[in-house]
Amino acid sequence: MKRWRHFIVIILLIPFFLLYLWLSTNLIDYFTGQNQYLDWFLYIVIGLAWIYPAIKVINWLAKHESF
Repeated sequence: MKRWRHFIVIILLIPFFLLYLWLSTNLIDYFTGQNQYLDWFLYIVIGLAWIYPAIKVINWLAKHESF
């Protein structure tokens, strides 16, 4: 088994989420309160933005697994 990929993901996951949280909170602080529809749009986009990178990482991990 090639478990080193899981280790790499765990090591890189923490800085990625810290950066994601920092960027998303700064964007929300900057744009919130100007328009109700813009607020809704930002919350939805920022809330779902992590899904695409997560799919890529999960596919990368699953592609190299052997049973």
